[in-house]
Amino acid sequence: MMCDGNKYEVETEYKPYKENIEKMLVEIKRDYPELVEAEEELKIPLAKLIATKDEITFKGFIDAVFKNKDHYLIIDWKTDKKDDKASEHRQQLEAYRRGLAIKKDISLDKIKVAICFIGLRRTINTGEIEYIFDDKQPTKSAFDTFTKKANKILEWKIDPELFFKELIEKEVNDDLWRSVVEQYKLEIRKL
Repeated sequence: MMCDGNKYEVETEYKPYKENIEKMLVEIKRDYPELVEAEEELKIPLAKLIATKDEITFKGFIDAVFKNKDHYLIIDWKTDKKDDKASEHRQQLEAYRRGLAIKKDISLDKIKVAICFIGLRRTINTGEIEYIFDDKQPTKSAFDTFTKKANKILEWKIDPELFFKELIEKEVNDDLWRSVVEQYKLEIRKL
């Protein structure tokens, strides 16, 4: 990973992303000079994050963790063309922040997060690929939303029919959605 300071060659089409990462790493390392881990795996019982008796494991990969003394920064590299999904990304980052705190026994107030958009493009394509370092911290509602989504998945685990009922009710203009719904309806008719 580029975070460790090693030089990497990339194909021509990926050079703008690489250059954007390099620029952001200079900014990041100014405040958080030590790389703790790149591609840090989180694997903890979901019950340590949310109130549940289910034994499911929460698993994720943090792109990079940097440190300055006893303060940490979680980095999430995003190749999104727009930064309009930042609030959704912050939900994920808040779960990672809490997971890292549990895994490494770090106080939550010592961990910050940042989204590094490395593939931003304008609506009218100028050929330029830009970047933004978004260090806005997740709000309390970000983790509440994550918790609601996790609880919904746990509901579906208990009652898979509920999953299909809700999937069918939520019409989406997507080929995969249509294929799954079609196949499900076909299977139901066979029963």
